[in-house]
Amino acid sequence: MTISLSATDVRTCEACWAAPVTAVRHTSAGRDLLCGECAEGDYPRRVDLFPPYGIYGMFDPRAS
Repeated sequence: MTISLSATDVRTCEACWAAPVTAVRHTSAGRDLLCGECAEGDYPRRVDLFPPYGIYGMFDPRAS
């Protein structure tokens, strides 16, 4: 199976942020681009756990 990535897709695994993308996991929210090891281990995307502006569910200073 060949993975087709667009020009804007990440090329590094969204779970470990180290290995190249070799697997795609389809979810209700879209798709996760993962390396084979993270896909087999069913690891969550780190961008869901640690979004760009802090830890998930924490206070966003821009909101005040």
